Amino acid sequence: MQTDILIVGGGISGLTAAWQLQNAGRKVCLIEARDHVGGRILTEGASSCDLGPSWFWPGQPLIASLLEKFGIPSFGQFAKGKVLWQDEQGQVQDYPMRSPMAGALRIQVGAGALTQRIAAEISAENLLRGHVLKGLQIQEDGVRAEVRSPEGELEILAKQLALAIPPRLAGAIAYRPELPDETQQLLESTPTWMAGHAKFFALYDEPFWRELGLCGTAMSRQGPLAEIHDASPHGADGYSLFGFVGLDAKTRAQLGEAELIRMASEQLVKIYGEKAGHYKEVFIKDWSTESFTAGPRDQEPQRYHPRYGLNPALGEAWAERLKFISSESAFTNGGLIEGALEAGLAYAKEMIDAEVFSGEGERVPHTASMD
Repeated sequence: MQTDILIVGGGISGLTAAWQLQNAGRKVCLIEARDHVGGRILTEGASSCDLGPSWFWPGQPLIASLLEKFGIPSFGQFAKGKVLWQDEQGQVQDYPMRSPMAGALRIQVGAGALTQRIAAEISAENLLRGHVLKGLQIQEDGVRAEVRSPEGELEILAKQLALAIPPRLAGAIAYRPELPDETQQLLESTPTWMAGHAKFFALYDEPFWRELGLCGTAMSRQGPLAEIHDASPHGADGYSLFGFVGLDAKTRAQLGEAELIRMASEQLVKIYGEKAGHYKEVFIKDWSTESFTAGPRDQEPQRYHPRYGLNPALGEAWAERLKFISSESAFTNGGLIEGALEAGLAYAKEMIDAEVFSGEGERVPHTASMD
């Protein structure tokens, strides 16, 4: 199989790059290891639970322009009411602060609606799900990608290659020739944003916490949930609370999902009262167990937002063939949806400007221009 550009990773960065390149008339192929697209963006359930990123912010023009283009509405995070604080002994009291998510925006039907809409713009023959990249080799006429597909082993020959996957996963690929040592070290040392985290959701028929004058936000020093927010969808499609699990991946694995759910459920009752125990459904999404998201070094959750902007020296062999375009490569908003869009659009623009293409297509604004 041959293509001009091979993009590896069907998160929002890879999807956006492939969509724009296809619109520009470039021959492009996008492979995704999972059986679904979206990467760390994943929305499930009738209550549109965002198991990955939940928010974006005013002043992030790329996601705003895409939502407008596709007619996908957004709404403000519910933040009306008091914030609660739970201390180490489990005592709960009012906390004199606004919710830290006040002013944040959410996508009305979940962030997954955006990735699904972009994927629908890409021709089926250009988007291959269930295809896992195993190795890369420079050849005289391009790069040969060794891929495991649902039908068996596959080779894809491409002139250009973009890796829209977390840097640590990119560092685990077999390169021939090998990447420079400093590049390999940079990939392995770049944290995958949110890869070590887990999110807990509890779904309800009624927003009882709002009736108590609470915004839903609670901070806890006892846990297992360290930070809780109202995760309800816009409208009357049910209500929910979600929390970031404060325990590390090793502890979560030792406890097991059932015990963690029991502990988190008990914590919600302590914080919000007996009605918190009368949920319709509860579930956990642990990203540290996702082999196409997290590596061994991603098992510890990030305590702060790393400084991103991945632009490694690739050496003579790879310099003209390979780019890293995951969200962690963005110099602004790295790790966030906006950063992923920045990286994907910037790569598409670079490739489009590099050659003259036949055919014109509709494009969204890229990072170099908002025209």
